[in-house]
Amino acid sequence: MSAKCVFIAVIILVATLQVPAQAQERSRAEVYTLEGLGALPGVAGCGCLAMGLGTAAVLAAWGGGSKATIAGAVALELVSAAVLPAAAAYGTARVGGALGQKGSTGCAVLGAYAGLPLAAGAIALGVRVMNDPHAPDLPGVAVPLYVLGGMAIPVGAVVGYNLGAKPEPGSSRPGLGGRLEFPAVALAGTELPDHSFEYGVKVRLAGLRF
Repeated sequence: MSAKCVFIAVIILVATLQVPAQAQERSRAEVYTLEGLGALPGVAGCGCLAMGLGTAAVLAAWGGGSKATIAGAVALELVSAAVLPAAAAYGTARVGGALGQKGSTGCAVLGAYAGLPLAAGAIALGVRVMNDPHAPDLPGVAVPLYVLGGMAIPVGAVVGYNLGAKPEPGSSRPGLGGRLEFPAVALAGTELPDHSFEYGVKVRLAGLRF
């Protein structure tokens, strides 16, 4: 089922990109979505290869296969998993370039690898929840974790690609430095139902406008 969804997403992506980017006025949300879809082939391909190699290693171990065969399958599995973020970032950059964006492929790669720990942690937590007999409503808790894990790397690639874009001369779009919001403290006041005021302090540790 997941393979069918990825295939359909890729078909939609290819069909959409057949229309020249200059002939369309795309919203930022649409551009980000298409860039994220561009990461799916790399994620699906490397992910399926890694899972297949892992399964082959387990079957070889159960079937009494040689240590060299098992070690080779495990090594290739780790390589596939390590290359997955780079493949996702490459797809994002290719789609962004086709849409006329001026993002950074290097930053897309960094963003994708930054999302790797979050993806691994969310999926591992989802597996743990599913295997916990004392946790109630297992699918309702585990499924969002799996979704988060699946989206972390593509989202990281999209964020990195667009944050790494250098603003063109005369463009009002800020670069990375212009999108950062530094720590700040502000006095805030709230009117209560009895028309009195309650004052407090708002603290912003950091911010990023994307």
